[in-house]
Amino acid sequence: MAFFGPPNEAKTFFEKTDFAEIYSTLEPSKDNPNIPQEAEARFKASPFYQQYVIEPLNEGASKRATGQYAQQPIKRAKRGNPWKQFLLLSQRYIELLKNDVGNLLLLLLQAPVVALLLVGMVRYEIGAGVFNADQVVQCQSQIITKAGPVVVPNAGDADTIDCQKVVNFLRDNQQGKQYASQHGGQTQALQDFIVPSSGSDAQKVLFIMAFAAVLFGCVSGAREIVKESNIYRRERAVDLGILPYMFSKIAVLGVLSLFQSAVLLFIVHIAEPVQQGVFLPVLLETYITIALCSLGGLLIGLTISALAPNNDWAISFIPIILIPQVIFAGAIIPFKDWLTQILAVGFPTRWALAALCSSIGVHADKVGKDRLFGNDYTYHGTLFSTYTHQEAVTRIVTSWGALAAIIVVLMVIIGLALKAKDVRA
Repeated sequence: MAFFGPPNEAKTFFEKTDFAEIYSTLEPSKDNPNIPQEAEARFKASPFYQQYVIEPLNEGASKRATGQYAQQPIKRAKRGNPWKQFLLLSQRYIELLKNDVGNLLLLLLQAPVVALLLVGMVRYEIGAGVFNADQVVQCQSQIITKAGPVVVPNAGDADTIDCQKVVNFLRDNQQGKQYASQHGGQTQALQDFIVPSSGSDAQKVLFIMAFAAVLFGCVSGAREIVKESNIYRRERAVDLGILPYMFSKIAVLGVLSLFQSAVLLFIVHIAEPVQQGVFLPVLLETYITIALCSLGGLLIGLTISALAPNNDWAISFIPIILIPQVIFAGAIIPFKDWLTQILAVGFPTRWALAALCSSIGVHADKVGKDRLFGNDYTYHGTLFSTYTHQEAVTRIVTSWGALAAIIVVLMVIIGLALKAKDVRA
């Protein structure tokens, strides 16, 4: 015990103006691991110890000896008002972030730096219009069948043409009508004209955006609980509730994650406008996906922080968690069997990519044949697609629901991990 007495006198005793500074001075260091023991010895030698510990104990013993009051059973103190604790902890956490200017600046610069690098590389290596409909889904001007070539008229010498011209050909041209009737209708026949791997550039950009969103959230949260372990145990021993503490972290860092997601998408959209969309304005539809993905990353980081025994362990866990986000997204390694599909369910990048590519109109069967479950292709867009509008809406909403479920499950894990600290304390 380093001090017992009124809070203001604690500041006087430690010659500090802020309790955060007091806690910092009590932490053992490599140079002096005995700081807590020395602090206790200093307190016991001070007049505060005599005034607030020895004298009340002697007075209590004297009253019990003379029978002035009967000893009452000790009752566990009730936890404080959760809402007031949440507000107080949130305000305190915001103050800590504001005071750590360097760290806050790094957090705020993550999104714009990554977005500018991504946009620069896209423009330099791929070119403009990566999300344009004629880039996401490209069609061949002719295909070769057993019966001979099927050529779209007025295509010129171009190998690829706007898919709308193919739609018109299958609808209005006699040869096109005949081909469509023999191959399941206009929409199904159109798929034969779509260039394999068209939309792969858009998929790559969307994957990087989804992974960056998880990265931002994970890095923001990975140290925020473990670095306060000693403070948390002390305050928990008094009246701190688990839920107010946990949600104060989620609320403050969640706002930061939402801001980072908005900055990332806004910068990319300015340079390479996101297009298509399914049932909402495309910018809002893609933002909801990226924001949920970022919150999922934040909860992953906070889960690491709640489970890790110290800062070093938390930092070491980050790559172990983030690299599988790349592997199990389905963009680099397509999943075609049940085992890998089930393993991929718990990764935010997987569901974020499913929603983003569905919004933009990427065809999964043309960019790796990744399947969500069984033989069901992961992306259900409506751009020159066989999927109905309702199927596309269902896929996006299902992906959002999966991201929300991941967030809720991770909240439960964090709560249990914080509760377990009570046992170890």
